[in-house]
Amino acid sequence: MTNYNLYKTFLVVAECKNITTASKILFVSQPAITMQIKQLESSIGGELFVRKNKGLELSALGILLLKEIKPIVEKLDKLENIGVLQNKLETGFLRIGANSSNCNQIISQYLIQFAKTYPSINISMCRASGEKLIEMLEEDQLDIIFTDTCDTPVDIVELKKYPVVYQLIGNYDYYDKYKKCSIEDERFPLNDLILPNMNNNSRKYIDDYMLKHGLTFTPKYELDNYILVYDFVKNGLGVAFVNLDYYRDKIEQNEVYPLCPNATIQLRNFSVYNNINSVNPAKTKFCELLK
Repeated sequence: MTNYNLYKTFLVVAECKNITTASKILFVSQPAITMQIKQLESSIGGELFVRKNKGLELSALGILLLKEIKPIVEKLDKLENIGVLQNKLETGFLRIGANSSNCNQIISQYLIQFAKTYPSINISMCRASGEKLIEMLEEDQLDIIFTDTCDTPVDIVELKKYPVVYQLIGNYDYYDKYKKCSIEDERFPLNDLILPNMNNNSRKYIDDYMLKHGLTFTPKYELDNYILVYDFVKNGLGVAFVNLDYYRDKIEQNEVYPLCPNATIQLRNFSVYNNINSVNPAKTKFCELLK
């Protein structure tokens, strides 16, 4: 197999069209460069350069070889520096796992900041159960996970905990009527509740909360997802319990309003977990943002 250094020498000479200049770039003597070119020509089976008055020009064979070898040599040169590039976050990857869409509002604020700061890092995300995410983190298939707070193996450590709190929202008409209403108030808009269907993880927590306060009801609307729930609320078709953090920008834009200040539901705690035995500069930097 032809030595990589021979191709590297050929590439530099082809670009310089001059052995003297190439020797200065490569820190190799001119006779050594001439010998390397002859070795490569012997291996390839033909002359690669034609001598001209102003220097060297590529032969037809040399032109073909340059076209094929240039991207390969450039890639190999980059690979030699890949460790340095990774440490400087000029290349690399970040693999994130989450067990619920409720994690999105937690992840997005950090992920957008990270992506803007380090645009060369490839980011991938996957959704799985908490148990599966822990397993993937242990096996170094993921760099960091967001899941319900739970017991973990000794090498999986919690970096941060986020409480997930739901509160009632409505459009301005509902806000005008119920902005100071409490859940104990007989005016509480029980019959206007819009809920996600029973397949949604948050539904159980909402039902349990209402039962705790002795309230039984039939939802005005029972919808497939929170996109529909929000659209119904925005259009004045009812009220709904949502994660306020997720709709913070909509509240600031006065599309919807928080209602009934004491009607809050602590659904669960999400935690960020990291494998302390895993080494990835991109993960390290992302964890710094989380803290």
